[in-house]
Amino acid sequence: MEKTKTINDYLNSYLLILNKSHQAFIYPYLKENDISYNQYGLILHIYRDEGSIQGKIASACGTDKCGASRSLRGLEDKELIIKKIDENNRRSYKLFLTEKGKKIVENMIEKEIQWENHVCDKMDIEKENLFKILNKACISSLELINNE
Repeated sequence: MEKTKTINDYLNSYLLILNKSHQAFIYPYLKENDISYNQYGLILHIYRDEGSIQGKIASACGTDKCGASRSLRGLEDKELIIKKIDENNRRSYKLFLTEKGKKIVENMIEKEIQWENHVCDKMDIEKENLFKILNKACISSLELINNE
């Protein structure tokens, strides 16, 4: 039997600390733009894949459709996104950023790059190599939960 591990012997502990430190770093910029952390994930996805449908965005961001709908409505109220009816499915909406939304996301991406560069510089690892490692870890983790 394996000896008892301490809290810092688990990968999850490090990932939680990394996530919390990222949230603490990005929060002032989100607050400045009146965007919640959940809305931030959604608006970033729309930036990367404009014209995505609401359900696909919710799924990709790991949130339920009702929560995503509320968050997206907030972004729409702030005039950061617009919804357009999907011509192929009149019950679906495609989502797009407004010019105001694009400017905010582009400023936030600059902050993301600043955070990533700082973390990678301190680790003495190239960002691309770290991303490859993390991608493999994500794929492995998803395979585990999908096989159960």
